[in-house]
Amino acid sequence: MSEALTNFRFRIAGVGTALPSVALTNETLAGELGVEEGWIMARCGIEQRYQSNLEETTLSLAVAASRKALEFSPLPNPDLLLCSTFTPQYMLCPTAPAIARELDLPPIGAFDINAACSGAAIGFLTSLNFLATGFARRVLLVCSDTPTKYLKQTDRNTRILMGDGAAAMVLETTSDCQSHILSWLWGSDGSGNQMFHVPGGGSALPPASLNGADNDELTVSMDGRSLFRFAVEKGSEAIASLIEQAKLTVGDVDFVIVHQANQRIIQALIDRSGIGQDRWISNIGGVGNTVAASIPLALAQGMDQGVFHQGHRVLVLGFGAGLTWAGFLMQW
Repeated sequence: MSEALTNFRFRIAGVGTALPSVALTNETLAGELGVEEGWIMARCGIEQRYQSNLEETTLSLAVAASRKALEFSPLPNPDLLLCSTFTPQYMLCPTAPAIARELDLPPIGAFDINAACSGAAIGFLTSLNFLATGFARRVLLVCSDTPTKYLKQTDRNTRILMGDGAAAMVLETTSDCQSHILSWLWGSDGSGNQMFHVPGGGSALPPASLNGADNDELTVSMDGRSLFRFAVEKGSEAIASLIEQAKLTVGDVDFVIVHQANQRIIQALIDRSGIGQDRWISNIGGVGNTVAASIPLALAQGMDQGVFHQGHRVLVLGFGAGLTWAGFLMQW
């Protein structure tokens, strides 16, 4: 574990969130899918999720969240913009430069990170590395995804889970910063790269070959059972590792924020970790699985509610498609 990163001091100078204008409730979704509302709750613990319209995109949500984050501390301008997304505005083109342009920022460094549901945690660690090495002094990290645009409308297994949304945060380093990383990890397992993916549209099945392609090739394919097992096993292992690396015990962790994938997964991690349920910050019931945006949406909720105070130890963990995972334990 890098001492340069664990000794580095930083702060979250601002946060902002954005959700589409329409919430898709279980009542409406149950009618569309021909299932009972109770079936949806039992499967995922989600009461509603947000579905973007044609005018609401990964870019528009990212810009709205970023504007709010920058309102907290508008100056100086960020000198780096990272966008964590696996649903970019356009194929073969990063979304981050377009976000910077919409925000009227100067021609700063800007690029995308595609790590799916681990995107926020990996984006956070990447931002800190740029700050710690002096390549940047202020980073705008934006996490924005619109997965509902890639779902087959009759697929009840994916539609009950996924929601669109964005969250942004300003990370900076100054002489009076107190927050720091106590431990961190990340990893990947490409053997599971087809557990959650869209078969067509990439280089494996390019658009030119999709004339007459059926809907299944252009919408999400998900192996839910394998993803559930991966999330619970790798997630519980990663939580234990972060605590052990930091030379702490489960009782030393004040708050936990994990990727909001499915309430059943979160509950399994609570049960396995031994960390009390009252210390887990969760918002999945109201917004669904928002992919890269899920962790910063929950973090922003905690900050808005004033639950974090100096000295609190906060464990953050993402896991998902790819397969990827990443996490850190920070002291506020």
